[in-house]
Amino acid sequence: MTEPALKSPALQARGLVKRYGRVTAIDGADFDLYAGEVLAVVGDNGAGKSSLIKALSGALIPDAGTILLDGQVTHFHSPLDARHKGIETVHQTLALAPAMDIATNLFLGREIRRTGPLGSTLRLLDRSAMRARAQEQLDALGIETVSTSASWSRRCPAVSGRRSRSRGRRCSAAGW
Repeated sequence: MTEPALKSPALQARGLVKRYGRVTAIDGADFDLYAGEVLAVVGDNGAGKSSLIKALSGALIPDAGTILLDGQVTHFHSPLDARHKGIETVHQTLALAPAMDIATNLFLGREIRRTGPLGSTLRLLDRSAMRARAQEQLDALGIETVSTSASWSRRCPAVSGRRSRSRGRRCSAAGW
């Protein structure tokens, strides 16, 4: 018996349905995710993968079915609501903000501000805190980046998806 079989799922979906007019995007989907598990959602184009993930992270409300978080029925009314309950999605967009570093991309829309008047009044970001937390998450997931490379020009392609002098200077100035 595997370890996850001994525990109950941290996140579950039962009988999820989502329709857009006459098109059924999710047709009675069931889903189990255990704590510490990395799970891939794969399928053909139009199979409902994105709709399922959006339903599980509050970006859309299913027409039918139940979502359970730690065994309790829950209803997400928005991605912010799901975030407050510990559910968040990093979308597969390859270049969300290509000129920005990994940490800035991960914290888009929920940036960490500096303490005191620098953050509250001047709204300055705490970039070192964002980098540290991003690195913790990458380490926890076992994701390695090119940021261990000694060359700044090699780091930028991993952040921006392409190599260019101007982007390389921006990556270098950002400290990645």
